[in-house]
Amino acid sequence: MFLFIALALLFLNVAFLILKLVAPYSEMMNSFKTVNGFWKAQVACLAFVLLFVFLHFSGEERAKWHTSPDFVSDGNLYLGDEKGSIEYNSFVVEEVNFETNLILPEKAVGADKVRLLFTHDGDGKKEPIALPHSRGKEQPVTLWFPDSGQWRMDIEINGSVYSSVVLPVKEK
Repeated sequence: MFLFIALALLFLNVAFLILKLVAPYSEMMNSFKTVNGFWKAQVACLAFVLLFVFLHFSGEERAKWHTSPDFVSDGNLYLGDEKGSIEYNSFVVEEVNFETNLILPEKAVGADKVRLLFTHDGDGKKEPIALPHSRGKEQPVTLWFPDSGQWRMDIEINGSVYSSVVLPVKEK
């Protein structure tokens, strides 16, 4: 949203600069009381463009750490989406094994190398888990997390991250 606003303001800024070059004595340009007024408006518009670009990218970074959406299928609760999800019928607790089923994307079925990469919201990481060759979309997996907080599990297929699931891990 912020990026679209920034793009619209940038377009407006460029339009006024072109108008200044093409028709400097037009009625539109005469609406500015002084020459300084035009340049002040241009600088203010560019400042807003930079502000909206900053807001877009700072918000996008924090959005990576929101708990993934949940859905119910066949009586089971899942976190994630069609690109990848995990069964989430009980809370995940730190330093306790969490037996679950992983629903892989279609692209992972029969892929040479499928790994799960883990990142903690506080920039902590843990060793990736390599999954055996999958013949189906559902894969049983045991997860273990050393710390509580938000954890992002990236599903990497043949060397590139395909989807992510963010899940909360509770304290003991």
